[in-house]
Amino acid sequence: MVHLLTCTSNTSIRRISPSRSIQKALYRFLNNKKVDESNLIDELCSRSSSLCEHKHVLCIQDTTEMNFFSQAQRIKKNSGLGRLDGHKPSLGFKMHSSLMLDATSGDILGFSDIKLWHRPLDMPDRKQRKYQTLPIEQKESYKWIETATKSKERLQAAQSITFIEDREGDIYEQLSTISSDNIHYIIRSKANRNTVDGIKIWDLLAKQKGIGGYTINLPTDHRKRRKKVEVALQVRYAQVAITKGNHKSSGLYPASAPLTVVEAYEEGKEGISWILLTTHKVRSFEDAYKIIEWYSQRWTIEQVHRVLKSKGFQIEDSELESGWAIRKLCILMLSALIRIFQMNLAYSEPEQGQPIEEVFSKEEVQCLKNVNEKLQGTTSKLQNNNDSTRLKWATWIIARLGGWKGYDSQGPPGVIILKRGLDAFTHIFFGWKLAQDVGTR
Repeated sequence: MVHLLTCTSNTSIRRISPSRSIQKALYRFLNNKKVDESNLIDELCSRSSSLCEHKHVLCIQDTTEMNFFSQAQRIKKNSGLGRLDGHKPSLGFKMHSSLMLDATSGDILGFSDIKLWHRPLDMPDRKQRKYQTLPIEQKESYKWIETATKSKERLQAAQSITFIEDREGDIYEQLSTISSDNIHYIIRSKANRNTVDGIKIWDLLAKQKGIGGYTINLPTDHRKRRKKVEVALQVRYAQVAITKGNHKSSGLYPASAPLTVVEAYEEGKEGISWILLTTHKVRSFEDAYKIIEWYSQRWTIEQVHRVLKSKGFQIEDSELESGWAIRKLCILMLSALIRIFQMNLAYSEPEQGQPIEEVFSKEEVQCLKNVNEKLQGTTSKLQNNNDSTRLKWATWIIARLGGWKGYDSQGPPGVIILKRGLDAFTHIFFGWKLAQDVGTR
């Protein structure tokens, strides 16, 4: 039964349930207080972490929030939801996750940690709580350090780890403590920090000469009144040691922290400027460009969070009446969501994606083989000619189940097609398993 939740991308329990009895069982599972969300997170992350042995893993952290204010009259009070950011009326929870990618291949490996929380509806504001003077452990920003710490515990078999974070992660307590010989970070700079040499890092960067350049294509952005354009960027870097601010607790953190500052910038006052802080060694343009490329992988987790709330997944449209149950459903849906992104990437990769066993179980692969025989046509264009040990082979089958015709002229299957196909396969696999179990009695 739980397989229906972890492998389908539908928030409607009624729609994914093959029968009324299973529907009731799934509701009981999600509303059972003994089913703790922390255990679901551990299970999801443990499965993913097992794929990271001997790999350089990029752990990309980001935060999103789920808003259920439009359903406030239906959802039980004090059931795991609270106020969100902004001045508009809100009711929901926040999620901070760490998505893992293989640094070499770019394959999505899963999650190394997920943190869910909600703020009390009557929580005092930052000024009332004297937020600036609170220790980092009592601030929401501690999520960056907490998630990195748990990720390191789970990924001890990895060859190396690089944490990738946006400006929110520019926290001295983190910059000065989470790295080691095989653990690094790439964090976008938010503050023009002081250095031991008495010069601020942005000012020091501005004095450095460019060491090379490359071009990027910026898409159309109507909000910025910008049309699609090709932009030439220069790269420069500097080795620095940043200092601890006076407000930090004395003795708890080192007085300084060595790191490298890398910048990709566009010539001109109003040009693009991406300033990145990293503990990776940078000695050349190639080293600096690799740091920028790794950081650019942040778009992946942004896409995951966006699709979770839209594109047919619509977690914010869940009809469950308990916030705690919705939070559990969100965790379980992430497994299906990651599968869809893995398949979406696999179809466009020359290597045909990652090994199939990293995404589907042995039993699921056997079921896929049976389905594949039924879906293939008589002409070569309608044959699944992909390597059956790679994920693209399974993607072809899932896409066909989702309504994709199988012709290259139709283009690659998109996220929605794969979502529909995975939902269909979940029901097929459930029936296949049922037949297998009955046949062995």
